[in-house]
Amino acid sequence: MKYLLTILTSLAILLPASLLAQSADEAKPVPLYDVELVIFKNVKAPKSREYILPASSPGRDKKMFDLSSSSSVKAAARLGYRTLPADSYRLSEVVERLVESERYDLLLHVSWRQPGVEREQALPVWLKGGRIYGSEYTSIDNRIELTGNVPQSAGDGAGSGKNYTFDEQTLKAQELQKMEQQSTRPHRGLHEFEGKITIALSRYLHAYTDFVFRRPRLSVDAVANNPVQDQYVSSYAADTRILNNHVLKEHRRMRSKNLHYLDNPEFGLLILITPYKAPDAGETAATATE
Repeated sequence: MKYLLTILTSLAILLPASLLAQSADEAKPVPLYDVELVIFKNVKAPKSREYILPASSPGRDKKMFDLSSSSSVKAAARLGYRTLPADSYRLSEVVERLVESERYDLLLHVSWRQPGVEREQALPVWLKGGRIYGSEYTSIDNRIELTGNVPQSAGDGAGSGKNYTFDEQTLKAQELQKMEQQSTRPHRGLHEFEGKITIALSRYLHAYTDFVFRRPRLSVDAVANNPVQDQYVSSYAADTRILNNHVLKEHRRMRSKNLHYLDNPEFGLLILITPYKAPDAGETAATATE
C-alpha cells in the first residue's frame, strides 16, 4: 500500500510538469525563413533539331502563393507569406555576374518570407518569367489549359488528363506524330519559364521543385548571307514554332544559409534559405529614435 501511494504521489508531481511542457511546445512560435531564388537559362545549351518526349507542364494547386497575382499575395499574407523588396536581396552580386556572362541569361530573381511548416501545410509558390511566346507557337503539352493559357472548349479534348508513355528504345515516328496531333493546340501566350516550388520544414528544410522551361524544338542563331542555314531552316520551319518542355522536377534537402544549385542542361536555379528573426520591440524603438 505504501508503495502504491509513492507511485501516485510521483505521478501527481510529474503530471503537471508534463502538461506544462506540452503547453510550451504548443506555444512555440513557428520559425520564419527568407527564401531567395535566382533562375537562369543556359544560352550555350545545344541547339539542334531533336525530338523530346512530351512532358506536361506543372499543375496548379487549389491553394498557392502566386507571386504574379495580387489577390493570391493578399490571401497568402494571412498565412504568413509575403514578398520581399529588392533591397533585401542577398544574391544581387551573383545575379550581376550572371547577367554579364555570355553563357547565361536571367529569367527571374525573387524573394519571399514564409513560415517553416510541414509540406502538407506549406503553400507552393508559383513563378513564371522569361519571354512570352505568342500564338504563332504551339506546344506539345496535354496540360497547357491548367496553367491558365488556354480557354476550355467543348469537344477539343482539352483537360482530358490522359498520360502518354513511351519506351525510349521502341519509340516510333508515328507515335510521336499522333501525340503531336492530339496535344498541340493554340494558346494566348506561354511564359518561357513557369512552375512551382514548395519549401517545407520537418526535421530538415526541404525544397520540392516542379518547373518547366519552354524552348523551340529548333533554335538557330541568325547569320546573315548564309544560304546553307537558310535552306536548313526552311526545310524544318515548323520545328522553329513547336515548343519543347524541359522539366526540372526534384526534391532536395536544404541547409539554411547555404547556397544550393539545381539544374538541367537547359536552365538552372540558385536557392538561398535564411532564418528570419523579427527585431525586438526595444531594437525597433531604438532604431526609430536614431
